[in-house]
Formats: sequence, C-alpha cells, structure tokens
Amino acid sequence: MKQRRSVTHHIGVGLIIASFVVWVAVPIAPFLPFSAAVKATIVATVIAAAEVMFWLGVLLAGKEAARKLKAYWNPKHWRINRQRLDQTNDVKQKEERLEESQ
Repeated sequence: MKQRRSVTHHIGVGLIIASFVVWVAVPIAPFLPFSAAVKATIVATVIAAAEVMFWLGVLLAGKEAARKLKAYWNPKHWRINRQRLDQTNDVKQKEERLEESQ
C-alpha cells in the first residue's frame, strides 16, 4: 500500500531536482557575452542558489527523500542495480526493488 505524500514533500523533491538542473548554467556561463566579472558573479550566484534550493528541498521533503534521490542520481550505482535486478529470478523481489528505486 502506497503512502500518500504531502504537498510540502512534493515541493521539496521539486526543489531538490531543480537544484541539480540549475548546475547546467555553470558550464554555459563562460560562453556568455559578458565581462569576466559578470560571468564570475553568475557562476557564484548559480552555485549559491543551487545549494540553497537543495537544502530547502531537504527540509521540506525530508532527509530520507534526499538520500534516495542522491543515491538514484549517482552513476556509480546505475549499472550495479540493473545487473542485480536482472540476475534475480524472484518476480516479487524484482518488483520490490523497482518500487524502492522509484
């Protein structure tokens, strides 16, 4: 039975996801048509905003949700989990692992 999540939990998860998306601006900043000082300010602001968004999201979603999201986005674990899932013959165990990862 799935547990119903609150609105603050969903907002928190959204902020955590958005904090990772904001990091895309860092490698783009050097190619913008601004002075070096403005580019440095943009990068510093983006990094600070991403950190604030992440930790605010952790506060709203909870530490457990943040831990699960960080583990999910860690590329080191992607292949290992898929291989373990493929090696298992137990259908119920596969379904439980898929539910845990989502």
